[in-house]
Amino acid sequence: MEIIEKQNLFELLSDNGEVIGEMNYMNMKNSIIITHTGVALDYRGQGLAEKLVLAGIEKARHENIKLGATCPYVAEYFRKHKEGLADILK
Repeated sequence: MEIIEKQNLFELLSDNGEVIGEMNYMNMKNSIIITHTGVALDYRGQGLAEKLVLAGIEKARHENIKLGATCPYVAEYFRKHKEGLADILK
């Protein structure tokens, strides 16, 4: 599996190149807001949404920007892991 970044979007591709997950975000001044995360039904329950979130976290740290979320899944992930994310959470 591979995660690729497009404009305001991370896509999770299966080994055969099929898009099986996505995470959308909005660029704000010095931050990004994650608005949606989704994984295809056949691939749910495998931790793939978390892989997308981790890609967003890596982007924020690499670009030295803050992260926020309106996506319920990501907001809950941030709440559960806030100690390790204090440097980037908005």
